[in-house]
Amino acid sequence: MTKQRVDAGSTILLAALLCGCLAGTSPIRAAETAPAAGAGQIARGRTLFISYGCGWCHEDGGRKAGRCPQLMGTERDDNFILSRIAAGSPGKMPTFGAGLSAEDMQARLGYIRSLKPEGSP
Repeated sequence: MTKQRVDAGSTILLAALLCGCLAGTSPIRAAETAPAAGAGQIARGRTLFISYGCGWCHEDGGRKAGRCPQLMGTERDDNFILSRIAAGSPGKMPTFGAGLSAEDMQARLGYIRSLKPEGSP
């Protein structure tokens, strides 16, 4: 299986479409816009988080900072998180947008938003 390369412009366009940015919506906090992710979506997001190696940098499943920031309790809005997953950050985070469907992107976001301290209900 080969990986398909996508230029930065296409990746950013994908992120914008996923975020609704092209529809004229403004970034609003997740709690105000999206319904809570279901258990199946969170489980899918966790599987993607693990299979794409996100835990290498975002330690303890994203619950604490490692080489990169802690994801649990992030103050970043959904648009920022989806854009960062899709387009990455030069020298800091790889791009994942080309390999993920819109459903996969939402599942990863749902997983990130669901993070609680280890052992919490």
